[in-house]
Amino acid sequence: MSKILVTGAAGFLGFFIARQLASDPNNLVVCVDNFIRGENDSLYQELTSRENVQAITADLNDSAAVALLPDDIEIIFHMAALNGTQNFYERPFEVVRCCTLPTMHLIEKYGPLNTLKRWIYAGTSEAYASTVTRFGWEVPTAENVPLGIDDIFNSRWSYGASKMHGEIATVNGCRHFDIPFTVVRFHNAYGPRMGDKHVIPDFLVRARSGVFELFGHEDTRSFIYAEDAAKATIALGYADGAKDQVVNVGSEDEMTIRDLGYAIMKAANLEGEIVLHPSPKGSVKRRAPNISLLRQIAGYEPEWTLEEGLKKTAAYYLQDSEEA
Repeated sequence: MSKILVTGAAGFLGFFIARQLASDPNNLVVCVDNFIRGENDSLYQELTSRENVQAITADLNDSAAVALLPDDIEIIFHMAALNGTQNFYERPFEVVRCCTLPTMHLIEKYGPLNTLKRWIYAGTSEAYASTVTRFGWEVPTAENVPLGIDDIFNSRWSYGASKMHGEIATVNGCRHFDIPFTVVRFHNAYGPRMGDKHVIPDFLVRARSGVFELFGHEDTRSFIYAEDAAKATIALGYADGAKDQVVNVGSEDEMTIRDLGYAIMKAANLEGEIVLHPSPKGSVKRRAPNISLLRQIAGYEPEWTLEEGLKKTAAYYLQDSEEA
């Protein structure tokens, strides 16, 4: 059996990745989370009750806790982070801590053991956001875009800068220990269990009270459903062509946040007027990835349309669904 460690497995994408990996009986999946943001809900309990899944509660910010993790791990999907736009502004130092220390501790533990066949790091498009905003970089944006920090005094950059640090730590740490690595730059994945600190669930949670509001309605984004993002990430984790590469994972279908709001209303059968607000300071005006490399390496094509994904997500948030 392949022994695979998934950090942040009780969170959003970590959960979907761990569940897809666990569907293969030849995998032994070790799920790690400290529940600072992840949920120990019925879905996670069902996952961790499977015979080929082991659950560990551990704070990866603590090097002593990391030292106690199993030694014989072959692949790591390092998904743990403190994400969510509201968290960037309200808990910026905690965001920095949770997005930097675990990466360093994990590489320092597993690097000398010589057991890892691949390290997969969860990067983010936030790492290059200022390049698009400041310098008008091409959108859809490819992986060779320069990374940058627009304003260190804006708390929003607590996340983007920390994940940029994670990419640098991944490249240099894995080179130092001769570990094959893949940096996956996610672009606005969405779906059930993603918390309420992102635009789609935030809109749906407000909608439960009959309030329809959108912030940054003129900004553009593209959205990938969690199942597709997990499928793409796992494919990259095993693809030889993804070794020592940065690869975008997302959708090239760019749309305004205003149009997203109307798409959510339609998918959820909601009626009402949407109140539109400007973006918070520092918000990125345009974002969509070029996914040519993902298609080339992993043969990736999405299985979920935006409409299908929004319907599934709306059902979860509006009906207190325990299905994801």
